[in-house]
Amino acid sequence: MANATSNITRPTIKSWGFVLMVLFFIGVYGIYRNKFMEEPQVRQPPYRILNRTFKGEGACDAKRNFMFVKVHKAGSTTATCIFQRFGYEHNLTFVLSVIKSDVGWPNLLRQEDFIPSADGTYNVLVDHTVYNRQLLDHLMPTDTVYISILRQPLAQLRSVFNWYGLAKKIKGLGRSDPVASFIKSPNQFHVPYVKALSHTRQPYTLEKNFMAYDLGFPLGLSDSQSSIDEFVETLSREIDLVLILEHMDESLVLLRRRMCWALKDILYNVEPKNLRSYKKTPMSTALLNQHRRWSNVDYQLYDHFNATLWQKIGKEGADFLHEVHHFRNVLNQTTIFCTKAMVKVPAFDEKHKNVVRSTFALNGKASKLTIPKTAWHEEFDIDPALCLKLKMEWVDWEHVLKKKHKMPQNISSGITRAIEYPSTKVLDKSLLLKIFDVD
Repeated sequence: MANATSNITRPTIKSWGFVLMVLFFIGVYGIYRNKFMEEPQVRQPPYRILNRTFKGEGACDAKRNFMFVKVHKAGSTTATCIFQRFGYEHNLTFVLSVIKSDVGWPNLLRQEDFIPSADGTYNVLVDHTVYNRQLLDHLMPTDTVYISILRQPLAQLRSVFNWYGLAKKIKGLGRSDPVASFIKSPNQFHVPYVKALSHTRQPYTLEKNFMAYDLGFPLGLSDSQSSIDEFVETLSREIDLVLILEHMDESLVLLRRRMCWALKDILYNVEPKNLRSYKKTPMSTALLNQHRRWSNVDYQLYDHFNATLWQKIGKEGADFLHEVHHFRNVLNQTTIFCTKAMVKVPAFDEKHKNVVRSTFALNGKASKLTIPKTAWHEEFDIDPALCLKLKMEWVDWEHVLKKKHKMPQNISSGITRAIEYPSTKVLDKSLLLKIFDVD
């Protein structure tokens, strides 16, 4: 009997050992799969977005009153196109300039600078204007969200030199690296004011604290540290979010959360706007420090709001960077799809019957790209028409928005005749009519 019992017990122990070993390997595989194989875009983490009120499954009220303080040569054009598209898609009323594209800039805005709206109210301002909160409070709704953008000051200066052709306009600069040549002796080359076509002096300068000027800083106070500190502190209270060009995707995801927009709303054309090539050579630490002293207000602004951006991101929760990663994946998919969805075609001058530029036609064979639902957004589609809207330049949007703008019925003919409609860069007449029903 003892032998029989022993024979039964031994296989039972072996069986349990085998079962435990199988369970162990299943557990290890599960940990590996969760830690290393799960894609960020399919995660469904429990999180609560700051400044967001949920209604049911992730629903909230999108903020539709906003002002973007456009800063020269700091990535503002890319951001502006996002805001213009959002405003158009949601039928918002824009503050639009009567002439050109600047609302009063480089001076403070005046009532005669912008086109009247049908009911006297506005939702959005994105064109160049000098930031002055007291004036803007009289124009924009009380719940307006204020947004701006900054760029690393040396990179911004290089872009300014390139865009405005300063290497040729400023005599005596070294040819190999005119920016470095300028920074070595800024007082020798600096033009303390810009001359307009009428030869009058403009109240700004291109080479020193140019970003600070757009944000409303009086350049005559750049040697007063207390004035600079007070200025930065005031902007910190008044501007809700400052985007940083060097961290554009992180900035836009944070913007999406703060504005309660959809991921689709912040898609953009990843090709840089207004891109021009220029020589870029490494700069010594001494020259970098020299530029920091020279454009001191811009550097203090950039350092402060770059740090502030990451402080805000740090409060968003562990899923934030996963959403940024997912956003970049969607941008990449969108770029690939849109490359096939649009075909570049020549645009003709109707009068002279010759090719003057290229435009785009929608590829009839392309259907749509579907982005599946994730923790951060519902399922949405990208079609060729959206591809075209992403490709549009700010002047295309400016043209469309001015054509769509609803004005008072009793507006004077003098104002309507004074309105300037910018020439489009991407859209031709057929696309304007087909997509936007305007000429």
